[in-house]
Amino acid sequence: MNIENFKINELNSLCEELRKKIIDVVLTNGGHLASNLGVVELTVALDKVFDFKKNKVLFDVGHQSYVYKLLTDRDKNFDTLRKLNGIGPFLDPEESSYDNFISGHAGSALSAACGIAVANPKDKVIVIVGDASIANGHSLEALNNMINLKNMIVILNDNDMSIGKSVGCLSKFFSKMILSKTYLTLRKDVKNITNKGNVRKKVYDILGKTEHKMKNIFLPGNIPENIGFKYFGVVDGHNMGQLISIFQEAKDMEGPIFIHVKTKKGKGYLPAEENKEKFHGISPYNSNGNVEELTTSKILGEELSKYAEKDEDIIGISAGMVSGTGLKNFFEKYPKRSFDIGIAEGHGITFAAGLAKCGKKPYFAIYSTFLQRGIGQLIHDVSLQNLPIRLCIDRGGIVGQDGKTHHGLYDISFLLSIPNFIILSPTTKKEMREMIKFSLDVQNPIAIRYNKGLICDKEYDFKFQIGKWNEVVKGDKYLYIATGNMLEELLMVENELISKKINGTIVSAGSIKPFDEEYIKEEFNKYEHIFVLEEGYIKNGFGTEILDFLNENNINKKIHKIGVVCGKIPHGKRGELLELCELRGKNLVKNIEGKINESN
Repeated sequence: MNIENFKINELNSLCEELRKKIIDVVLTNGGHLASNLGVVELTVALDKVFDFKKNKVLFDVGHQSYVYKLLTDRDKNFDTLRKLNGIGPFLDPEESSYDNFISGHAGSALSAACGIAVANPKDKVIVIVGDASIANGHSLEALNNMINLKNMIVILNDNDMSIGKSVGCLSKFFSKMILSKTYLTLRKDVKNITNKGNVRKKVYDILGKTEHKMKNIFLPGNIPENIGFKYFGVVDGHNMGQLISIFQEAKDMEGPIFIHVKTKKGKGYLPAEENKEKFHGISPYNSNGNVEELTTSKILGEELSKYAEKDEDIIGISAGMVSGTGLKNFFEKYPKRSFDIGIAEGHGITFAAGLAKCGKKPYFAIYSTFLQRGIGQLIHDVSLQNLPIRLCIDRGGIVGQDGKTHHGLYDISFLLSIPNFIILSPTTKKEMREMIKFSLDVQNPIAIRYNKGLICDKEYDFKFQIGKWNEVVKGDKYLYIATGNMLEELLMVENELISKKINGTIVSAGSIKPFDEEYIKEEFNKYEHIFVLEEGYIKNGFGTEILDFLNENNINKKIHKIGVVCGKIPHGKRGELLELCELRGKNLVKNIEGKINESN
């Protein structure tokens, strides 16, 4: 879409059209609504001023990129957003040449932009970063290394922080003044004059101090300027004229430049404006008009709230996902024992380790994909000291429409390689509750890992025991060891397995580490085919751990590993992706049959 010659009124009309399109599609398909509605004018103004084909635009994170997608080459297919084989949820160079770097995890865009700016010195490199993302340690490291990047423009999309509220109309006036051509020309001329003769240092110092003090009075820009940025703001992120004027000035200046833009999350859709958290990321609306709930996460919140009534050592931690991880009620009930550390997962792990070192019981509820950002801390700060932090790993396995950057495929694999960790993956709701109760008094670091979808409702007689598995169906010839939600997937195809005469004993394996060594030694030799099912990357996963144990104990049995073979899974509905990975329904049965045929 070419909007280079659009007038202000035409651009504002375009913004309304874009909002309507985004609202219609996201309410149907699910996605990030409030954050995208907040950057409509901002993104349109950027497109008006900068050539997206030549200049490099990056979003941190990409959940604010829907407008950018519509303005580049994806408007005709936008109805397929987050659908299998459709437009993706974030930016991805495989989807479009306009996407300059993959997005999904916060904190990566500024560092990537440094590399892109150095490699393309003649092009402007523009990064839109959120007020939460910029506090990420990765982002701060990048800002610290931008001093010599003259083609860099960083735009802070401030849609929630209090920063900027106190500056009011004086800030707007001063922002306009310091960006005017008259001021910029005068500033340059004064510098040229004072650089000559004996007056240089004294006059220049006076002018510099005066300008610095004025900016500190009117603007919250002292931090960016102190690290070498030209700071401009606070700018009304919904005023098209202001945005265009500032972007045009910045386009002709040498950087690095920092532009502080104030936007309203959910702008133009009243429900999203009034409930920003709920409408940050939503599932498709059901027939009752309610957002779907995440059952397993809710269990965590209920159980922790219950035990925290009597145990004051229980502390809840979230990395910017309080509601998503089920901790909202806990945070409301126990505010002094609740900590949202923001997009700083590595800090969250070490923070939990410090609490555990002092005898507290920290529960860090975190999405599996974001736990990856704290592997160093898990090893150095937790494992080496054997500190009993409690990791509640949400979205383990396939998450669905958030796609390749958000699937939780690696947690089992990397946690198995870290000493001292207990690793659990509940197979039923009852077992989930029992695992949380068990975790209250552990002396080792523990990870309870569960998926995004529903968990088995069946009330089996067995009670969770650490290091023990439980048979839920008894058979012969074939043995199925299922951890996490794979028990439910297996039980759903039990009749199909029976019809094909490949049914057998089904085992609930909620304890991944330690696992049931006694069961392996006593039972494995009774079966011709043994399957280990996990909703995760099978390379170095649960099945591999069992294979290693068999080798170490001279047990000559072949194991069929069933899990995710490729770590690069697309976006789509969770059920569709499970079928695609042959972990659900007829495709799961086909997967099992294929492995039997291969070994015969």
